[in-house]
Amino acid sequence: MASSLQNGINAAKAGRMQEALDFMKDAIIEEPQNADVWVWIAAIIDDFDKQEIFLKKALEIDPHNIPAQRGMAYLNKRKQDLEAVKDDHLSDHTSPISPFPSSNRPSPVQRDSGWSKLNLDEPDAQDDPAIGDAPKPENKAKTETRGGFFQNLPQLSLFEILLLGIVVIVFCVIGILAASALFDFDLPLGFLSGGDKVIAVEPPYPGTFLYENEIFFDIQRHEGLPSEEVGIPTSFVTDPVIVFYESDLTPVELNLIFETGDYVAFDSSEAKKTVRIQPVDLTTGLYCLQKPAEEPATQAATYWCFRVNLSLSE
Repeated sequence: MASSLQNGINAAKAGRMQEALDFMKDAIIEEPQNADVWVWIAAIIDDFDKQEIFLKKALEIDPHNIPAQRGMAYLNKRKQDLEAVKDDHLSDHTSPISPFPSSNRPSPVQRDSGWSKLNLDEPDAQDDPAIGDAPKPENKAKTETRGGFFQNLPQLSLFEILLLGIVVIVFCVIGILAASALFDFDLPLGFLSGGDKVIAVEPPYPGTFLYENEIFFDIQRHEGLPSEEVGIPTSFVTDPVIVFYESDLTPVELNLIFETGDYVAFDSSEAKKTVRIQPVDLTTGLYCLQKPAEEPATQAATYWCFRVNLSLSE
């Protein structure tokens, strides 16, 4: 159920001033310490002295009430203006205080009284919960003046706006890259390499893995070609991702060899803890990443093998 204050506001907006005043009288009893009640009563009545009393009461309750401050500024100016226009109303000058239509009242004469400057320097009426949704009378002079600082900015062309946006984006990217270097964290920039698959998480422990369907499958290290199918996972795609995590290997040390003995090309990338190998257009069969022995006469090469099975990939 709406309060008497809200009912009074609604009636005032509809132009039913006497009904609005009756509701406001009830609102005084219900909410005597609500500054908005006194401000709205001041906006509804036409008695100059009572307006001043009610606005002072509102400021006693809330010294920072913007509509009450505006109303008092207008009333103080009106005291000094001995030639004020007859039938001039407080609400005609204070849209935050009296936002409802005033179709039955004569339009006020516009004067350079300093009141409009005070009104424009304060927050808009929509900041006041009691009158935030109220329509405001159009005032061309205020509309042209409103904007303050922004109205003095030069008008930008579409090209200049786009150029400014690009500059902002570039500075944001530079800031992110600088932050990653400063605070030592990796950025998920796999998308920059085209079709690379983004690895969303790190492997659970150091080692070599086949990364597929967001799962890490262990690849066993073999000294020499493996003699059994132990630690050889199977991929079902043509471009599997092999991850060396917390390894001191570099991609240039590795060869990818098909079971026929043919060498296969692959893409690679390196991060602070990860070496990533990704061949493309593989066919069904056994593949091994080989690190040649440093002394072939006495040492065997090291292999990490995986299979590709495209018959089940559909």
